[in-house]
Amino acid sequence: MSALSRLPRRLLGILPLVLALIGLPSISDGAPASPRRRAAKAPPAPERLPFDDEQGDSLFLVGAQVHVGDGTVIEGGVVEVRGSRIVAVDGAERAARLPANAQVVDLGGRRLTPGLVAASTPIGLVEVGMESSTVDSERKGSDPIRSGYDAATAIHADSSLIPVSAIEGITSAAVTPQGGMLSGQVAWIDLVAGDHAGIVSRPRIAVAGQLGRAVAGSRAATLTRLREVLDDARFYRDRRPAFERRQTRDLGAHRLDLEALWPVLDGLAPLVVRANRASDLLALAALAEEFDLRVVAVGATQGWRVAEALAKAKIAVVVQPSHNLPQSLDQLGARMDNAARLHEAGVTVGIAVLDEAHNIRNVTQEAGIAVANGLPADAALTAVTLELARIYGMEAHYGSIAAGKVANLVVWDGDPFELSQFPRQVYVRGRAIPMRSRQTLLRDRYRDLSRFEDDDE
Repeated sequence: MSALSRLPRRLLGILPLVLALIGLPSISDGAPASPRRRAAKAPPAPERLPFDDEQGDSLFLVGAQVHVGDGTVIEGGVVEVRGSRIVAVDGAERAARLPANAQVVDLGGRRLTPGLVAASTPIGLVEVGMESSTVDSERKGSDPIRSGYDAATAIHADSSLIPVSAIEGITSAAVTPQGGMLSGQVAWIDLVAGDHAGIVSRPRIAVAGQLGRAVAGSRAATLTRLREVLDDARFYRDRRPAFERRQTRDLGAHRLDLEALWPVLDGLAPLVVRANRASDLLALAALAEEFDLRVVAVGATQGWRVAEALAKAKIAVVVQPSHNLPQSLDQLGARMDNAARLHEAGVTVGIAVLDEAHNIRNVTQEAGIAVANGLPADAALTAVTLELARIYGMEAHYGSIAAGKVANLVVWDGDPFELSQFPRQVYVRGRAIPMRSRQTLLRDRYRDLSRFEDDDE
């Protein structure tokens, strides 16, 4: 008979409390949490979005060449929109069966595409880069681990950059903080100007970071630190009660930064990492396998060199095709057909204007450059719509023209990737937005300078 079994039952009942008071680990809290406790920490994302509204009368967009976003094209298509959602997508025969009093917009054969998505952008966090009071894209401080920084709480819906981008066809953005090794949490927004309460469609959809020598002085040190933080996040999750009683080893980051990584560890959110050099991309592939993570490589300038390895490891990439010059040694071998080569190898490819708030509208030019250098046109459209939605786990709601998805739509006269083309009308969450911005208002104001001349002259 053990010494514990000879203690009175009343004393056995209070033994864990006594051990906690004198600072010793209890038998249960010193060990990893049970599967039941672990399963309760990260509920799946809700199916509906905060702004969802399918009430009211339907709007029918008819006579369109509907480019669905997955490579499908419907000639003379009919798209029914009710509230913020697409209700149905049909062929030309549906146009003859519309209700007599239906609200109809005849697009006259124009192209209808999904709203474009901007990725790896600080839009909403930056207004004037040189004025610090308008910059919220980075959590200041010397600590490179900033994964707890939530970009959704700082987005400015009155930013003049929102309508500037929206009227050019950008309807959604993955707003991404910057700086540090782990920069913070990405938020998905729709470009609804002035809607402070509703601009964020879903917060905390990913954690952003970066690799490279500049982060920790050495690539080896950076990778070691990143592995340490991921391991500590898992350790802290499994031993949280003991940690709160200070009965565990020290951890390498603040508890809020570690908690922000739990959805990444569970595969509920991707780790979106800026990396360009081939060796860094292979290191990301190894990290994804080691921790069983969803990993996205942003930049991936040398991705074409290791395209097969990235495809095998299921590492998605977000590239900017115009980055064809080596701005650093990490980008030696940059080439304009990077997107085409990655796509051919079976890599999931997104296209974006990286780290920009002011010029994300140029993503159509980036896609055009990719097409001119070998990427199929339908793959280019997917790369700025559906693939980006998939990369960030938002494909159930965004990225294509399909029943049940958010009605973010763009009407074009012709090929959206031709430099001379611009949207005729943009719909965000089912509503036609005013096709004006601060830039168009200034253009119109100063287009005729004669009205500023002195009447006496």
